[in-house]
Amino acid sequence: MRKAFLIISLFLVIGLSGLLFKGYKFAHQLWIKPNLTKSQLYTLKPGERLIDVLSQLTVLNKTQQISLKFWFRIHPKLARIKAGTYELPAQSSFADIAAILRSGKVYQYHLTLVEGETLSQWWQRLSNSPGLIPPQKSPEEIAAQLKAPSTNLEGLLLPETYYYTHGTKAIAVIRRAYHSMEQISSQLWENRDKDLPLTSRYQLIILASLIQKETGINSEMPKVASVFVNRLHKGMRLQTDPTVIYGLGDAYNGHITRADLKAKNAYNTYVIHGLPPTPIAMPGKVALKAAAHPEQTHYYYFVADGTGGHHFSQTLKQHNRAVRKYILNR
Repeated sequence: MRKAFLIISLFLVIGLSGLLFKGYKFAHQLWIKPNLTKSQLYTLKPGERLIDVLSQLTVLNKTQQISLKFWFRIHPKLARIKAGTYELPAQSSFADIAAILRSGKVYQYHLTLVEGETLSQWWQRLSNSPGLIPPQKSPEEIAAQLKAPSTNLEGLLLPETYYYTHGTKAIAVIRRAYHSMEQISSQLWENRDKDLPLTSRYQLIILASLIQKETGINSEMPKVASVFVNRLHKGMRLQTDPTVIYGLGDAYNGHITRADLKAKNAYNTYVIHGLPPTPIAMPGKVALKAAAHPEQTHYYYFVADGTGGHHFSQTLKQHNRAVRKYILNR
């Protein structure tokens, strides 16, 4: 009787061991098998369990759920995960997903703030970027909070690609952009050409914004800067179209008329002397450097040459000839 009991017990142990081995093997294969058909972002909430995450990412039948719970009992450390937003690549296995969620290396969103764009354009980006909490205050309130040199943030944020994590407040990105501009413009102002007709770092940024709007060719920016600087030295009006467009605001319809050139507003450099009161766009590093170190020329005029660049002239007579050639086709 005792012998029979031992034999039966042995068969039971062997059978149970076989079942456990098969269960372990099934769970392991389920664990390492690629499951995601495409990459995706997943936001893991505090307190969320790994089994619940995997159930949301893929369709698990009852057997698979039991197998995974069995797997986590054997390997409890595998189920320890950290809240955050993660990027899960295509063909990720459950093992890959768990490793990513344990790593704490959350997904970095990026926001590119483009040079030459205006504050209103940037505000749209800051208000509609995924994972970013939109600004809760007006630009004027934020300018006061940052102790900016103007109540207008135009030109005071550095164009750059900024990285952030899910749930970051837009004000954090704005602060970084503001302090980056402050640092770069301060360095350039300290090391500027000493004969510049500018009285402050803020004026340097204003000039850089005009350069930025006049040309998208980096190599041309120091020459454009020289025209503006030469005109300022001579007391000539700057007469730059982008200031007219900025001054018109929403009234600009894509074309500048003679009436627009005569419009009396603080930004129209066909009417006012000197620089406009604020920048008219967000200048990039090259434009800022050009404003601080313009090329030494005798140019006072330039006109678009039809290739994306400009033709530069020393005299009004030369300029009028260039206008006839490049604009009027005469």
